Amino acid sequence: MSDPELKPPASNQPLRPPQVVSLAGSAGGLQLPVTAPQKLNGSASSSASGSATGNPRNKCALKPGYSLMSWIRLCNSGADLSGTGGRVVPVSRTELALHNKIGDAWMAIRGCVFNVTRYMDFHPGGVDELMRGVGRDATKLFDEVHAWVNYPQLLGKCYVGPLKENESKQSKDSPQITNVILKPPEIVPRFDWIQQRSELTLIFYTRSLINPGLLIRQKDSQQLAVRVLVQNNWHCFDFQLTNKVKWPPKVAKIGAETGKIEVVFGKAEEEPWSTYGTHVSSKLSSTSIQEESYDYEVILRNDFNHDSFELQLKSVQPVLMLLPVGYHVDIEVHLDGDIIQRSYTPVDEFYSNLDKKTHLNSECLNFLIKRYTDGPVSSHLHQLQVGSHIQLSPPRGNFQLSELTAHRNILLLAAGSGLTPILSLIQPILKRSTNRIESLKLFYFNKTTEDIWLKEKLEEIHLKDERFSCTNFLSQAESNPQRISLELLTPMFQKKQPDCCTYIAICGPSGFNNAAVDILTQLEVKPNQLHVFRG
Repeated sequence: MSDPELKPPASNQPLRPPQVVSLAGSAGGLQLPVTAPQKLNGSASSSASGSATGNPRNKCALKPGYSLMSWIRLCNSGADLSGTGGRVVPVSRTELALHNKIGDAWMAIRGCVFNVTRYMDFHPGGVDELMRGVGRDATKLFDEVHAWVNYPQLLGKCYVGPLKENESKQSKDSPQITNVILKPPEIVPRFDWIQQRSELTLIFYTRSLINPGLLIRQKDSQQLAVRVLVQNNWHCFDFQLTNKVKWPPKVAKIGAETGKIEVVFGKAEEEPWSTYGTHVSSKLSSTSIQEESYDYEVILRNDFNHDSFELQLKSVQPVLMLLPVGYHVDIEVHLDGDIIQRSYTPVDEFYSNLDKKTHLNSECLNFLIKRYTDGPVSSHLHQLQVGSHIQLSPPRGNFQLSELTAHRNILLLAAGSGLTPILSLIQPILKRSTNRIESLKLFYFNKTTEDIWLKEKLEEIHLKDERFSCTNFLSQAESNPQRISLELLTPMFQKKQPDCCTYIAICGPSGFNNAAVDILTQLEVKPNQLHVFRG
């Protein structure tokens, strides 16, 4: 992958729309962009594995009708794959970040923006792998796993335009995309503070069910950098406090329903302050910090069951991170000279078996991770010793908690380690007072009883709140093995029943996700009634 001959050539010339030529032998003469000759190494691991990513685990069986030749025929059909009506339109990073869903997916590679929405089901690495790069500059990710691919030729008809590095207001004469999504009104957090003799509390008000995130960094005992994530923007508050405070904060919490954020610091000296100090506000887009990483140290690593383990990480610097509901972080490891990332969702301390009195604090993040024998990242993480360091990304995701507001009967579908993002939804949904939930059903799919995670914890939630229930399904059970199927889900969607489910959240391997979506489509579930968590 490091051979420069395998990478598309760099150019210092101004970016122009890709030139096109006919693809020999294709029906109708497929017009695709011209690039320098690409050299394919027949001994490359990606070729040997049959995987577009070079990782055997990411090999994905394509649906019938979604072969490479089918993609070529679609490109020849005259369909508007770019969504721009044939126009080349410059795209800002802010605009790129808006197109981050499976039904509206753009990505940038080496300064070129492509609309990959229609390419999703044709991608040999699967939808989940492609979704890792949407809504962002995916050049680094592409070079890690796809450097040998002639992407300008493959995605030529998906070309939207050049990626603009600087935000600027378009003139009236600039070409416009007719189907641009209207941006919702911007939400700017409002700051307030209160104090006791021994404590200082910083408060940030956002909006009900807006699902904010929080990142705090202490510069020194009187300087704090606080970032609040709201709708793809980080709102930054740089504080110069009147006096010194202690690190870490005593309390840091986000009200999932109210959108209220509270951070409580202990004062170094117990005395009243006349004012909190001063602060300067600014704003950053989530894309502008996507290459940031934070150094974390392994505090504990315990085996959880026969093939899974718990990992607790603590920030090396004075940094505290609270993720929005349903978001994840990318864990980055260095293996054989390469940098590899995988997405993991932290779990609440309630689900952890760690000693809460001695090990859990506001700076720590806790993970449940399934170990795959052919998974380089999970195997590497399982071998880490206490004191080892790894890099974490800022929070990432596109789940909108507000989408659930109108729904009172919700179904959660999880398979294997796909349970972790689903876990983050349970308490916010059950605690909701606006349009109070009536039923929250979890269908959890595994191979055997030994593979089930957190059975006792989920039963404990049911005992405390009967609106929640968890049903386990085993594909390798000795009697009555069950997989996700139309027959299994149909009773949940009987429209005349009072507990008919009207919203579904799904997370599991790509095959499970695709099967679930296909079944729900047959049951006439609308796209805005479901969310699929994809890494």
